Amino acid sequence: MLKHALLVISSVFWSCMVFAGQTIMINGVPIDITEVNTNGAGCPPDSVTVTTTPDNKQAAVLFNAYRAVTNSTTTVAATDCNIAVGLAVEAGFSVGVVGIDWRGTVVNSGDGFINFHREFFFSGDRGESSDENWLTPGFENFFLEDDPVFVTFSPCDGKPLIARADTSATVVGANSLFTLRSADFESKLLMTLKVVPC
Repeated sequence: MLKHALLVISSVFWSCMVFAGQTIMINGVPIDITEVNTNGAGCPPDSVTVTTTPDNKQAAVLFNAYRAVTNSTTTVAATDCNIAVGLAVEAGFSVGVVGIDWRGTVVNSGDGFINFHREFFFSGDRGESSDENWLTPGFENFFLEDDPVFVTFSPCDGKPLIARADTSATVVGANSLFTLRSADFESKLLMTLKVVPC
């Protein structure tokens, strides 16, 4: 599937292309993932990989450095990652992102809270935002489904659509953590039945 905190997040500003040149198939039509770019403290260079799911219908972004961890002396931690995915389909079709699944783990020691914030952008249009909060003690492997209320589709002329997800995580309280393992993007294909100006 292709779905702020209370603190100012101090990020290292870099942009890293982690992937280019993969193809997924939707209803027999190929969709090219032209590039995946990331920046932020939670996705430094060489910490993100992109692959397709076994059915070749989704793109999965895998993280190995997206975490915010506290201990007995450092009781506040935050991190972020901004993701941009380029999608292109042949002229005569249009493609848009209809959902993102997020997978990770939280541990709340019980004296604070954990927040995971997401904002979505499609082709330069401001999108919606979503928050998940963990307020009670415990360990959880989470699975979150984000289904944007609106979907922006690419032009019918074969030019790519850039789908963006800006994310941040904040942990408040000693001996707690947030870690993100993957985000799975679901694409939807819209067939253009006639030639229209783009």
